[in-house]
Amino acid sequence: MAEYYSSQIGGSRNRKSRTSSHRSLWMVILDWVMMLVSAVVAVAILTIFVGRFFEPEKLWYFSLTGLVAPIVYLVAIGLALYWIIRWRWRMFIFVSAFILLGWPYISLYYKIQIGKEYGTPRYERGNIKVLTYNVRGFKDEMWTTSTADSVVSLIKHQNPDIICFQEFPTQGEEHDKLFERLAKYNRTPIQAVYEDGVICFSKYRIIKSDSIAGFCGTAKGQWADLKVNDDTIRLYNLHLQSTSINSEERRYISDVEFLQSADSGRVSKFRSIAERLYENSCMRSHQVDALRHDMEHCQRPVIVCGDFNDVPLSYSYRTVASGLQDTFSEQGNGYAHTFAGFFNLLRIDYILVSEQFRTLSYEVLPTDLSDHYPVEARVILKKGL
Repeated sequence: MAEYYSSQIGGSRNRKSRTSSHRSLWMVILDWVMMLVSAVVAVAILTIFVGRFFEPEKLWYFSLTGLVAPIVYLVAIGLALYWIIRWRWRMFIFVSAFILLGWPYISLYYKIQIGKEYGTPRYERGNIKVLTYNVRGFKDEMWTTSTADSVVSLIKHQNPDIICFQEFPTQGEEHDKLFERLAKYNRTPIQAVYEDGVICFSKYRIIKSDSIAGFCGTAKGQWADLKVNDDTIRLYNLHLQSTSINSEERRYISDVEFLQSADSGRVSKFRSIAERLYENSCMRSHQVDALRHDMEHCQRPVIVCGDFNDVPLSYSYRTVASGLQDTFSEQGNGYAHTFAGFFNLLRIDYILVSEQFRTLSYEVLPTDLSDHYPVEARVILKKGL
């Protein structure tokens, strides 16, 4: 009997030993996989944060990496937590070093507002309420229903002092309706390439306006000098080169349809999308270089609005935003996206201001009247300038 129990106990110990050995083997394999993922993420983060300094034509793949920056950064945080759980401190320090590399740029994507006040906010007198909106020709997602009436209602409710529209129709019923119902605003001429363009509406007197020299492709850009009390400010309204990704292709990516398509079709479609992203990114780099040349010759306080068609960690954004404040980074709250699609990750519409301004508020308005969301900010000229 004693021999029987002894054999049973011995068998149980052997089974536990084998199970423990199998678990250890799987954990070793998992650790190696996670080490490989950590190395890939480290290279990706380095590429993302260095890539914005290079023109897309010189290193084309750098121009695409900024699109996935939030995802890569979140994966890095997840990896750091994994290495803490596994008590692998060297790997934790390795991953954390790259997380710290991206830390200064977190405010371009996510902003925590400390000491946020609730209720109806009160702003200083003399503030300027700015709204920028790509209205997509005043057409809904299916290109069937006019959104002009709804956009006018939104404008009247928000009552901004300055409005920058992109993809504003050059003629037609929507064009006439907006001009008629926003008659209290001064306005610039439409600067257009084909059937739509950019236009500024302002409660302030427009001293002079013109198109931005050096723009190419389908990009549109204009500037306007506005008389604000005793000061004159320069307003830029931009619609940089489009990505040329149509609604069908956006659904193909957003709805993860590529997981259901054949390998040959999937590769062909992604290659086509990547080529267009690269080509248009190169065109945007020339456009922002032309804009920067114009801005460097301007001695006035500057407000830059528009649809950049590019993310914060990109050559285009870095070139335009150099020396300017991003109103989201100053007064945003949480994660902001201004484009409907691509998993709601993209902030490509901006309001930037020069150092002569102080940002009082920032908001992305939740409305589905276009494939973009309106962006609104309040700014005020600093005293004593």
